[in-house]
Amino acid sequence: MLRWKFVAAAASLGLLTATPALAQDVLKLGAPLALTGPLADAGAKSKQGYEMCVSAVNEKGGVNVRDKKYKLELVEYDYQSDTNRAVQIVQRLINVDKVPFLLAPYGSGDTKATAVVAERYGVPMMAAAAATKSIFDQNLNNLFGILFPNRMITDAEVAYYKKNIPELKTVAVLALNNLFPKAIAAELVETAKDAGLDVVYNSIYSPDTTDFSNVLTQIKALNPDWIYVTGYTQDLIIIRKQMADLGIEVKLLTMTAGPAYPEFKDNVKALAENVTTNSWWHQNANYTDAFLFGSSQKYNDAFNARFKRDATYLEAAATVSCETLVMAIEEAKSLAAADVRKVLRSKTFDTFYGPVRFGASGQNDINAALVMQIQDDKLIVLAPENLKQSTLRIGVPPKK
Repeated sequence: MLRWKFVAAAASLGLLTATPALAQDVLKLGAPLALTGPLADAGAKSKQGYEMCVSAVNEKGGVNVRDKKYKLELVEYDYQSDTNRAVQIVQRLINVDKVPFLLAPYGSGDTKATAVVAERYGVPMMAAAAATKSIFDQNLNNLFGILFPNRMITDAEVAYYKKNIPELKTVAVLALNNLFPKAIAAELVETAKDAGLDVVYNSIYSPDTTDFSNVLTQIKALNPDWIYVTGYTQDLIIIRKQMADLGIEVKLLTMTAGPAYPEFKDNVKALAENVTTNSWWHQNANYTDAFLFGSSQKYNDAFNARFKRDATYLEAAATVSCETLVMAIEEAKSLAAADVRKVLRSKTFDTFYGPVRFGASGQNDINAALVMQIQDDKLIVLAPENLKQSTLRIGVPPKK
């Protein structure tokens, strides 16, 4: 009776706090998101992908750790597309919010900068939008990347286009001066040279460029068979329109990775026809997923029902970065970073995104590269052969 009176009195005075067991009923994932600034579109897609995972996990009862269920919760901050701010936010998530796991910011550059912080504190970080090999060559123990390396993409592209356009001889390459666009452009150059193609132009442009007429005029004068441009979606929209203004004709136009997003064709309209691109995922792959979504198509159906459009590889990668983390936690039967890291490094995860296996560097090393083209206002899979929806169309509209 005396003990009960003490507890009641303490509670009335506000002296009691939640017990550790109650505090741990929620499992928090830290998410720096680019919700404003030039990366806002990609940041919004990442957020939607994470939300798909959080909702699906919580709907099935939460994260199961030794028969205890934890509700999944996203702790998010807008880093405003600024790398330094992303680093500060990751420090806050670790030191103030005390999150045990992190979801990386968008893009290779911001992932590279923040992964160093996660490594310093020993916090596992899941990267959904970083494919540049140099990030994973840092020998970080806590970084795990969903996207397989850029070289797997460029190998698939060059092999497919060489096979389907026997007269393909020359290529011009233009890339945004940013980590991922520069890296995949460099891989394309090397892959093209290895395949016997002549790289007649290879240059970069600064992030603040809005007038591409000078470089495009130089490229036009060289009359390449293939033009390969890589940058952020808004850049590619501008470049495609200015190509039309200059009346540039080319057998093959590849843009990475803007045409994979509906915003590209919505903005350039008919100029999107026959533009090729690449992707790490598409719902037509229809991988099976016994853990959360059932299959690639079922994931896309659920995404479409929620957001009224199809998912791109970016939202899907964000979802699966969260999903594989949850799968590893349940397999480890622990929330301890060391236990979860061990599972992440030893298991192949079968998901709607495809099989995910984090290699020695922490990057997914299973190749599932897709070659794609916009045809009749739809993004169509050209390769691999088992997913083929159509054949390659040569040439793009030279004018609006």
